[in-house]
Amino acid sequence: MNAIVDNEKLEAIKFLVALLHEHKVPYQFTGGLAGNIHGSKWPLQDIDLELPRAHIELVAYLLRKHIIEPLHFHQDSEFQIVMLKLKIGSTLVDINQIEAQQMCCEGKWLAYTVDLKKAELRVWQGMKVSVQPLDDLIAYKQLIGRAADLADLQKLKSEI
Repeated sequence: MNAIVDNEKLEAIKFLVALLHEHKVPYQFTGGLAGNIHGSKWPLQDIDLELPRAHIELVAYLLRKHIIEPLHFHQDSEFQIVMLKLKIGSTLVDINQIEAQQMCCEGKWLAYTVDLKKAELRVWQGMKVSVQPLDDLIAYKQLIGRAADLADLQKLKSEI
């Protein structure tokens, strides 16, 4: 299956992958892009990346020309995370620190643990990319209760 990624987003992804590989930064793509890499046909809205605390400041420095929101603590109705936001061309990129993430599930804040050692290395669009495993993406979507996303991902899993 081919993902629905326009050329500008694909160029931003290639740029990020090259930079992360060059500087040996462990990472994983999550969200819609992870779904696309696993075979979903969702139109990609933005790029979501997760990095360890030990590398996030280096990445922020390397991408400083693209920062639209510097590294900060963010809380909304679903998440409590440390993140930064970028804009590469017109492509929005959210980079989250993997440590100390929390998600709201049924009104309670739960620690959300990410183990980058579980990330899968996949060849996608001619690149080797690190992506959140499909089972972890499904578990994440279950926790935050996004039923439409979940149905699509479970269908992908049944096709494997």
